[in-house]
Amino acid sequence: MDFDWKDFDAQMKGRAGTEDCPIPQDFEERLEKRLGELPAQARSKKRLGRRIIAIMAAVLILTGSALAISPTLREQLSRALGLFEAYTTPFEGASAVDQGIKVQILSAMADEYSVHIYLEIQDLTEELPMENILSLLTNSFVPKGDNEVKITSGGTKLLGYEEETHTALVETYTEGEDYRSIQDWTLRIGGIRFYANNKTETIYGTWELPFTLTPLEARTISLDGGDGSNFHTLKISPIGMVLEGGPGSFLQATEAELIFADGHTESVEQGSGAGGTGWTISNWYFSEPVSPEEIVRLELPCWTITLNGTDQGSVTRK
Repeated sequence: MDFDWKDFDAQMKGRAGTEDCPIPQDFEERLEKRLGELPAQARSKKRLGRRIIAIMAAVLILTGSALAISPTLREQLSRALGLFEAYTTPFEGASAVDQGIKVQILSAMADEYSVHIYLEIQDLTEELPMENILSLLTNSFVPKGDNEVKITSGGTKLLGYEEETHTALVETYTEGEDYRSIQDWTLRIGGIRFYANNKTETIYGTWELPFTLTPLEARTISLDGGDGSNFHTLKISPIGMVLEGGPGSFLQATEAELIFADGHTESVEQGSGAGGTGWTISNWYFSEPVSPEEIVRLELPCWTITLNGTDQGSVTRK
């Protein structure tokens, strides 16, 4: 019994039409051109051989179309990360779909107190204004098989958008508890908020994405809490730093200045932090990666913290 190639072709096209990467408009022309370029022996009278080659050509064309989507956003991500890209961990296949929206983790980076996750968020319905995403409702990062880790602060940044695929490039970042011992996580998103029709709208759903991430190591300096500062620890990673204080300390969510061993200085934008009874944590993110061991002094509006020599760890009031 002869194989029904017409029925097979129809099934293949129907299947492709349901995939994330539909058949391009010029698919038929490109397929015939690809077949015409094949060697003569490939266009022999053996229909099965020619059909297999045709299928392979179709796969190449469709695959090429699918991959043409990803580089555009990945190039945007690379530009947004700049030198930080070397400190990220890339991911493949970490995705979830709900409410007609696909969320996929592209890469992430973390240190002991912060996590930055870079996502593609695609509107499969082609009806939502993904280019106007305002925020993600992420109230917890859940370590696999463990208790929830609470987040003290965080946010969402829209880094790019690809109109052809209705896909947004988004960064979600958090500051929270000590992440040193955590490597296996699940990012839990309960909603996606965007601006549409002159108002803010929210699509509620459940997107849970497991990923494994090892926080970057930090340089840890014990501080003497001098001049009544009550600062006891400073931790500096390549991507940011954290100043920890005890009873009587105050949040230092202000600009800071780093002084390096070679004499150059770098300003750090205003930070953020959290506090409770008897403790404070102040966080800063760097505009470019740093080498923690090369920093010799930290200048705050009211304090100088020495990070090298015999006075390492001393805190003095200005």
